[in-house]
Amino acid sequence: MVPKHRVTLAVAALWMVSTAASALPQQDRASGGLRLDLPTVEEAQRADASRSGQTEMVIADDAEARAAAEAEAARVREANAAQRVLAEADSQRIAADRQAQEARLAQYREQQRLHDEALTNYANQVAAAEAARRRWQADVAACKAGDHARCGVSANPR
Repeated sequence: MVPKHRVTLAVAALWMVSTAASALPQQDRASGGLRLDLPTVEEAQRADASRSGQTEMVIADDAEARAAAEAEAARVREANAAQRVLAEADSQRIAADRQAQEARLAQYREQQRLHDEALTNYANQVAAAEAARRRWQADVAACKAGDHARCGVSANPR
């Protein structure tokens, strides 16, 4: 299969060779420059059609090329549709993973909050126990110093 533009160039070259006298550069005496008589694309195609039956081949080649392009476009559309389905499935999976991760993160934060609350509660209990121990030690020292108002009631009365 010969592409259309190559046939046209080949035909133009053949046409130029067949009409060599008019295709050669000629001195244009009126304007003082060179003039080159070349055929237009349409003239070259007409010359090609008149010389051989290649027009039918070019039309057939064009039809084949069009059919091939349409088949390729159909394959591309099918591939795009399949890719779109896969991309949508990936997007849904990613969204589900993101929601699951957000749920795990919320659960972790709640557990962290409860842990921090428990640590604060424990620290408060320890501080209260320390304060009670210091008060008791101060009461014992005051009792030994003679301040009987701060002495505790003994468990074994005498």
